[in-house]
Amino acid sequence: MTNPVLVEVVRSGFVESVHRGALVITAPDGSVRFSAGDIERPVYPRSSNKPLQAVGMLRAGLTIGDEELALGCGSHNGEPGHVQGALTMLSRAGLTEDALACPPAFPLHEPSMLAVASAGKRRAAMNCSGKHAAMLTTCAQLGWPTGDYTAEIHPLQKIVQAAVADLTSETIETVGVDGCGAPLFAFSLTGLARSFGRLVTAMGGPERRVADAV
Repeated sequence: MTNPVLVEVVRSGFVESVHRGALVITAPDGSVRFSAGDIERPVYPRSSNKPLQAVGMLRAGLTIGDEELALGCGSHNGEPGHVQGALTMLSRAGLTEDALACPPAFPLHEPSMLAVASAGKRRAAMNCSGKHAAMLTTCAQLGWPTGDYTAEIHPLQKIVQAAVADLTSETIETVGVDGCGAPLFAFSLTGLARSFGRLVTAMGGPERRVADAV
C-alpha cells in the first residue's frame, strides 16, 4: 500500500515538499474509527513504547511513586530535576549511575546543557534514563540480575514484551534495539492506538496508574 500525502510544506505559495504517512483513530473498544494509509504494517514506535513498558514493570511487581513512574514513562530533557529523579530512583534501589545501560549524553534542554557542558556527558542526562532507572529498580526489587537487564532474554524484558503484546493485542514479531540500548518492539499503528486507549479507559490496575502518573 502506498501511503497518502498527509502534509505539504508550502513556502511563498510554492509546495516545496510533500510527506506521506499513515494514521489511525481507534474507538474506546479498540475498533478502527478512521484511518489513512497502511495501519497494519509493523513499525517501531520508539519512545511511545515507554508507557507500555511501564505497565509491564508494574505487572511484574515494581513499587514506585507517581512522579518516578511518570519519569519512567517519558523522554525527559535532562533538566536538573529529571537527572536527580533518575539518580534518586537508583539510590533507593541501592544502585548508582554506573548501573545505567543507556549511553552518556548531554541534556536536550539547552540551558541545562550549557550549565553542565564543561563536566561532559553523563548517563543520567540521557533522555531515556528515567525508563532505565525504573527497569533497574524493578530488577532490584524482584531480585533479578541488573548487569544484563537490557538483554531480550532477561526476565524483565520477557514480562515487558508480554505486556506490550497484551496491550496491543498483537504478536511482537520483531524485536530491535533502541538508541538507548533497551529492546524495541515493532507493532502496528492500530496496536499502538489501541494500547493507549486501554491505558486511559482503564478503571484500575497498572494501566490506570500509568495514565494517571503521566
